[in-house]
Amino acid sequence: MNDPSNNPTEPVSVEQMVSASLCNVRQQIRQRSEKCESRIRQSPTASVLGAVGVGYVLHRLPVRAILVTQVRVLAALAPPALYIYGAAKLFGFLQRQDLAKRD
Repeated sequence: MNDPSNNPTEPVSVEQMVSASLCNVRQQIRQRSEKCESRIRQSPTASVLGAVGVGYVLHRLPVRAILVTQVRVLAALAPPALYIYGAAKLFGFLQRQDLAKRD
């Protein structure tokens, strides 16, 4: 068949590039997960103590305040971003209309 991976002169589609990237990411995640699992099996006591330590640190962090701040920043930035997006769409629409009139 006509496989682009066998013929370097044919351009690779974006879909193929994304699919290959996702496959690589899945493979790396699987390898890291297996490596992590083997480390946990080698030293379960250290793993449990590490998990307790991480849980304690996460409990002490002001997670709620961080999330509230992020929501406030997003709420402040959303209207200007939507205006800019709408203006860009309107500009593109007007350009297409102008090109259609010229043809």
